[in-house]
Amino acid sequence: MQEADLFYYARSRQQQAKVAAINVIFLPMVLGAFLYLVRSSEQFEQTQNIILIVLIIAEVFLLLLIVWLLRNPASFFIRLNQHELTTFHPMFKEWTFSVNPSEIVEVRQSTDSEAMLSSIRIIMRDGKSYALSPNFSYDRKQLYQALAHLNPAIIFPKHIALFSADRHTN
Repeated sequence: MQEADLFYYARSRQQQAKVAAINVIFLPMVLGAFLYLVRSSEQFEQTQNIILIVLIIAEVFLLLLIVWLLRNPASFFIRLNQHELTTFHPMFKEWTFSVNPSEIVEVRQSTDSEAMLSSIRIIMRDGKSYALSPNFSYDRKQLYQALAHLNPAIIFPKHIALFSADRHTN
């Protein structure tokens, strides 16, 4: 018998392709509205040509992305149950791991301001740490609450929406 999940989030590439398809439709409307607003500008002709080139490049990129997402099906997921926190990312092995929630001591969020990257680290009792993908719209508050329910000793960030800045020393 399978254990009940306390938290589950999944995002498929098919879902990502739908979002990209919406952008294929929406982007020309936004750029068209922008061109309409700046039509009286002195540099309208130049602006129009640049925007058309950017639009064509963006649309081709989005269409290629949609094709790739649909031809390479996979899903990102996070699953938490009584005995296991499991995360799987189809492209990045560093965001794929499985740990026992009772062994977690801290969840740490930070931003590397030089690299402009945010990270979420799961710190374990044995000193190991694992990276949790910050790139999907899963409900971190709900995940952290479920983890706290399983292991009240876990130290969580004071504000889940904020990522502290990493300090670099040269």
